[in-house]
Parts: sequence; C-alpha cells; structure tokens
Amino acid sequence: MESTPNDQPSSDTLEGWTRLFAKGDEAAWRWFHERYYLPLLRYAAHRSGNASAGSEIVQDAYLRIARHAKPFKLEPDFWGWLCCIVRCAALDHMRHITRRSTLLEKFEHWRASHTSDESQWHPSTNHSQALADEALAKLPADDAKLLRNKYGDGCTTKELASQLGVTAKAIEHRLSRLRAQLLVIILRIQ
Repeated sequence: MESTPNDQPSSDTLEGWTRLFAKGDEAAWRWFHERYYLPLLRYAAHRSGNASAGSEIVQDAYLRIARHAKPFKLEPDFWGWLCCIVRCAALDHMRHITRRSTLLEKFEHWRASHTSDESQWHPSTNHSQALADEALAKLPADDAKLLRNKYGDGCTTKELASQLGVTAKAIEHRLSRLRAQLLVIILRIQ
C-alpha cells in the first residue's frame, strides 16, 4: 500500500514532531535534543541541587522519554510531561545516592568493628580519626554527641530516641541530616 502525503505527519507543528519523535525518527530526535536538552539539563540540576548530576539525570530521562514518547499538540503539555520525567529521574538519582552512602556507611561501620587492635596504630587510621574529630568539632556539641553515640558507641536509634525523648524516626532524620553536614565539612577540610 502506498502512503499518501496525508499519512505522513507534518514536522512543522509540535504534534508532527512529537509523532515522528515517538516513532523514533532520527531527525525528530535531533530536533528534540537541540530544542530541549539544555532546558532539561538546567531543570535536572535545579531539581537535584547538583549541577554535575544533571547530565546523568537527563541521560536517564532520555531513556524514559524514548520508552514512553507520544504525540503532543500543545507545548505546555509536552514540557510538563518532560518535566515530570526529569523530576522522577532526579528523585531516583537522589535515592540511589542515599542508598549508596548508607551502604558505604554500613560497610565503614562493619569494617571499623572488624579491624584488629594493631590497625589503630596505622598512620592512615590516625589521619582518618583526626579528620573525623576535626569535622565533629565543627558541629554543635549536641549533634557531635549524637553522631558519636550512634557510630562510635554503637547505640541504636531506639536507644537514642528514648534518651532524647523523641521518636526513632526523628533520630533517623536528624542523623541523615547530620551525615550530610559532616560530609560537607570533611570535603571542605580535605
């Protein structure tokens, strides 16, 4: 069956471009990339709060966009859909970062509890301890004490919550915030 001109979408309109785009047309993808990459990159950096993570987030968003592309008639609708995809990709990226840092924290705690007494005399261990002490000194005393109780003394969040008269969830949120602050302080010190 021969196609007629009416069967081919016009690329003069957003609907035409997005219809071609949804079919995987290479020219439509170039059009999309030229027109939307930089705005999506800025939006991803804004949503994640991290400019360097923006390109990773947009790359993930592009995969989702390719998978779920569909025609749109109106620019605000198309832009809203793109923003929704980037927002979800940014949230997933931040969750991944949080899971990774939690895993690294657990590994570090495990490693610290399984090191021999001789290793405490190793110069790198002394440097790490000095760095941790210096970073903790820059926090308010209550916050530093909470971190020491949790990660130095091995108190559970339930124990800390009962000591402070708050919920375990409140302690978890506070520890999460303090870990992020401590990381920023350590990065500034180094």
